[in-house]
Amino acid sequence: MERYKILKLLGEGGTGRVYLAKDMRLGRLVAVKVLDQVTEQFQEEIAVLQRQSFMMLPTVYDAWEEDNRMGVIVMEYVEGQNLKEYLLLHGQIPEKQIYEWGVRLGKFLGELHNMHPKVLYCDLKPENIMVQPDKTLRLVDVGAAVRFQTEEIYRNKRVGTYGYAAPEQWEGKAVDERADIYGLGAVLYAITEGEEKLKTRVDSEHIMERGSVPVGMVRVIKRCLSREKSERYATAEAFLADWKRYKKAGKAGILMQRVQVWTSYLFLYAAVYIIWYRKEYLSSAWRFLAGYLLLKAAEWIYQKHNEKWEQKKSVWCRGRECGKISSDILPARSEAEQP
Repeated sequence: MERYKILKLLGEGGTGRVYLAKDMRLGRLVAVKVLDQVTEQFQEEIAVLQRQSFMMLPTVYDAWEEDNRMGVIVMEYVEGQNLKEYLLLHGQIPEKQIYEWGVRLGKFLGELHNMHPKVLYCDLKPENIMVQPDKTLRLVDVGAAVRFQTEEIYRNKRVGTYGYAAPEQWEGKAVDERADIYGLGAVLYAITEGEEKLKTRVDSEHIMERGSVPVGMVRVIKRCLSREKSERYATAEAFLADWKRYKKAGKAGILMQRVQVWTSYLFLYAAVYIIWYRKEYLSSAWRFLAGYLLLKAAEWIYQKHNEKWEQKKSVWCRGRECGKISSDILPARSEAEQP
């Protein structure tokens, strides 16, 4: 550790600590993660960091085991504040920013899940997500990440964070990529509704309230948070397709929703007006009421049909390409790339 000068403590968990340090040889700031004891998961974390080739995760510079069985990982220092702190400071986040973050996190999970072997992140939460000064997201902790072939490391263990871990993961049951989809939905829920409401929702199983969030966004997040994993998006690509579909509706979709709302109001207003002021036209009032009810029934049938179709398509995608980002084996960094 003579090469690295510890500057301050960045964070502390149940298994170790993360420090901000200076690489005295190269003169750069680094994050030094010190684990109290080397376990299988220590080797797993190193394997994931070495194999990743995208910018969401920090670059690993060095890793070793001390004589006293402590594990040390030296990695890129990511500047910014974690998402939990960012939300407390900024309050309500604009819809455009939420959409962009959803796309970025969905793509990140897609790349992880399409590695060979696929990797499950298993602990997606605001504390592990850094918001950089330009508002782009980075993830700084893969301590719970696991390659799919080695997921028995977590079998019969409670892994993750309450509220963000999928029910089957929290109970120590078998997990797949749909556990990460649940974590993604929980993070997006915390961004839109707040972490306290997320915990209340988990305890009471209440559905998400609309608030100021667009209905299309609400529908996607609700599906991610389904307690039954068979009802969630089967892949990150399926999530992204639905997330982008809500956005593509754009102004035309908003206009149609407004037309629908005002048409409903028109039917009701006409019926009430006739009943109160033009009783001689009561038959017309009943026609307006019938028209309103038929409009609402058609809307309900369309939504249910669309939800069933999206669920079938998502399950169908599990065994097929369905917009797969990449299926090639991602090479590990060569020794020449190491500092």
